[in-house]
Amino acid sequence: MMPMHRLLLTGLLLLSACGAHSAIERSQRFAKVGDFERAFQVLDEARAEEVAAGDTPPPELETAHRDAYLVYLRWRARQHIFAEQEEAALADLATLERLSPGFPGLDMLRERAIYKQAVRAVQRGDEHLLRKDLENALASYLKAEALLPGFKPAIEGSERVRLALGRLSARAQSQFLEAVRKLPEFRYVEVRWHSENALANEPDRKDAEKLNERAQHEIALAAQERGRECLKKDQFGAALLEFKAARRIDPTVPGIDAEIAQVTREVQAANLMEQAQMAMRSGRFELAREHLGRAFDLSTQLRGGISELMMQTRRLEAESRYQAARDLEILGKKSEALAAFEALAKEWPEGFSDEAARIEGLKLDVDTATAEWAAAEAAEQAGDAAGALLHYETALQFYPSWKDGEARIERLKQAIGAGGGDGSKQE
Repeated sequence: MMPMHRLLLTGLLLLSACGAHSAIERSQRFAKVGDFERAFQVLDEARAEEVAAGDTPPPELETAHRDAYLVYLRWRARQHIFAEQEEAALADLATLERLSPGFPGLDMLRERAIYKQAVRAVQRGDEHLLRKDLENALASYLKAEALLPGFKPAIEGSERVRLALGRLSARAQSQFLEAVRKLPEFRYVEVRWHSENALANEPDRKDAEKLNERAQHEIALAAQERGRECLKKDQFGAALLEFKAARRIDPTVPGIDAEIAQVTREVQAANLMEQAQMAMRSGRFELAREHLGRAFDLSTQLRGGISELMMQTRRLEAESRYQAARDLEILGKKSEALAAFEALAKEWPEGFSDEAARIEGLKLDVDTATAEWAAAEAAEQAGDAAGALLHYETALQFYPSWKDGEARIERLKQAIGAGGGDGSKQE
């Protein structure tokens, strides 16, 4: 009989699991109809109830909660973009990238948000240009290009301002002087713009050409530095965009190709980590280890997280093997259970759970049953049916349903009954 407190604990665990399963099913129904906000809220409320009750949420609830939260963040970012709230969208996407680098659709949405910001800046520039407000028009176009380097409408808008300025003043010298004035302030986007203005009016000006090259180089270095900051925060998608922008603006930036290659490897490693987690959840531990090994070889920055996932994989696999051994024990297959626990103990010399105690108990049962079985067979060969019967019954007390013990006991009982005695060999 199982002790009452274990029955109560088992009942509570089953009740918790049922509640979690119900919440997951409700969440999935909301997700199927596109209500990702409600799909996440259902799981968030279920998880909060578990925590408030002092319980640890079941692993399947934690996994479903995290997956639903990631999908909800992506959905909310998309809604912000539709509502022209790009800053809020980018904040959600930054959180999403931190939790799951390379999450499907993340880079596309971020590019869309930045693109919409740049488009709106160009539209404001067009409005200023229409009112002949060249200064604010230029500021808007420059902002658009700063958001999206190489953005054609922004470059075309700046060109329209340049042409308008060319018709207003003495052009080249004025623009060159403006570029020089901006240089000490490190306003390199404006330095580039003014130097290009000067070159547009006097293409042979080497001083303006050198100034323009310096501005381009500094802008590329700034993009490279932003990429490095993103890399420190494990924001690999954003880092890759910045590094590629730096190389597009100035391919001579030192080390830019190596940094792009590094971030590309980190993105691949992050994707492999995600695949490994999926394999872990489905019990494919060998595949999980394979993915994590490849990720470890690729990455230099994520190795701490990869090592942690490797340990989680080892522990989850041990939990699966432990449960399989317990199932054999519950089914009465003590020899198989003993072998399974011994194999687990060999893999975990430091100890995983209570396998050492279970091995000791199972070994005692199996060894005793084996000894009693041997004694029963010896008694049977000696013609001592009553003694053999006693030994077989004792063996099955330690190892129920072992071999053909029940059939032998029934045969001996019939033989003893038919003989009208104790079944001992008669002289």
